[in-house]
Amino acid sequence: MLVIHETQRLLLQTLNENAAPMVLNFYEENKNAFEPWEPLRSSNFYTISYHKASLTAEYQQMAEGKLIRFWVFLKGHPEEIIGSICFQNFLKEPYHSCSLGYKFGSRFQHQGYAQESIKKGIEIIFGDYHLHRIEAHIMPFNEPSLRLIEKLSFQYEGISSSYARVNGVWTDHKQFSLINPSEQA
Repeated sequence: MLVIHETQRLLLQTLNENAAPMVLNFYEENKNAFEPWEPLRSSNFYTISYHKASLTAEYQQMAEGKLIRFWVFLKGHPEEIIGSICFQNFLKEPYHSCSLGYKFGSRFQHQGYAQESIKKGIEIIFGDYHLHRIEAHIMPFNEPSLRLIEKLSFQYEGISSSYARVNGVWTDHKQFSLINPSEQA
């Protein structure tokens, strides 16, 4: 079930519990950059045991066809995670849809890595999983993410009020979607 895909500069890999130290390091290194955009962390989030359990649960969900998370590495540097893209909440008939989430370490932002890896992920979701629609929800003031999703040709659909509890506060998000071009009417 461990899968690797390549782009021009990157490796996109699924990981299992053995990668927990690497994942923990990624989150610890980017704690200040990530936490304003995410749910409040449990008291044990920054532990190996938490990430072993999380990776085990994700691996099981991938086996069940509920999500796919790719951890992103620079080619030639498979020892350091630079980011993560996740396609989750897979819905079957009649929707054939999922949601996209992503994060990249602060040292690796604004270099095109997110766009390059998400493009490959979209290709996989539409080509291998045959999904029809990918949704993305972004906080209205997250300008870099809004620019990225527009570069990826997602279409703005409106505001999802009180969509997610981020850093302990219910927040509105802008909703975007991308339709599989091979399945458009």
